[in-house]
Amino acid sequence: MNILKDLPKDTIPSHLLQAVDQQVVAEVESYAASRRNDVARGAETAELAAVLVDKYGAGLAKALAITGIDSTVQAETDRLVRAIDPEFDAHRKARWAERPAGLTRAA
Repeated sequence: MNILKDLPKDTIPSHLLQAVDQQVVAEVESYAASRRNDVARGAETAELAAVLVDKYGAGLAKALAITGIDSTVQAETDRLVRAIDPEFDAHRKARWAERPAGLTRAA
């Protein structure tokens, strides 16, 4: 369902829809910056930070898609994730191969 796309053309000015996209991209960028700071201070690994950003950005992109807003959020999220963890694709493949998925805790 693309609620906004079901409205008559030009019901919502395109500059408003673009502004929504830009604000959501800025939110993902801010979240990614927080994760990078946590990696830099040793609070989490780059692998974990990238997964968190990936899931966060994917959720926001899905919300925009549901409403019918064309968005650059997923592309920007993909870029940010790989900037945090250059090995993201290999790490994701390894995670998908493991069963069950989980978090480990240092003893």
